[in-house]
Amino acid sequence: MENLESKGVLGSFKLSENVISTIVATATTEVPGVACMASFEPNFKNISAIKNILNRDIAQKSTNIKFSEGALSVDLCVKVFFGTNLKEVAHKIQENVKEAIQNMTGLVVANVNVTIAGLFIENDDECACDKDCDCGCKSADQEATELKQEEGKE
Repeated sequence: MENLESKGVLGSFKLSENVISTIVATATTEVPGVACMASFEPNFKNISAIKNILNRDIAQKSTNIKFSEGALSVDLCVKVFFGTNLKEVAHKIQENVKEAIQNMTGLVVANVNVTIAGLFIENDDECACDKDCDCGCKSADQEATELKQEEGKE
C-alpha cells in the first residue's frame, strides 16, 4: 500500500502508508506494558525487501499495512516489559490500534495482528531498544508510573 486515495464531490483525499504507520505506532506505545515498537526481521532472500526495510523509519519498519476489499489489515511488531501479561497487552494493542485508525481516518480495520518480538527487562532509565533513539520507547520508571495510574483507575 503506497497511498490510499478516496475521491468525492469536492476532490480527492490521499493518505500515505507513513501516516497510518505513525497512527499504529502511537496507539501501540500508549498501551501499558509496551516498551517500544520492534522491527520485523527482513527476508534476506529478497533484496528489494531488504532495501525497503532499510529506507523506512521505525514506525514503518515495525508495521505492515495492507488494504484489501475496503478494509485495512495491520501487522505490527513490539517489545514488551518483562512481567506483563502478554495476551492482555496484545489484546489492548489490537483494540487501541483499531480504534485509533477508525477514528482518525474513517477506514475500516479488518484485523490487527500483533507479534511480540522480545521482552525488555527493566534496567534503570535505558531505552528499551538499548540505544538512544526516537522510537517511542518508555523507560522503566515511565512504565511503572503508567501501570500504577492504570491500576488506580480500576
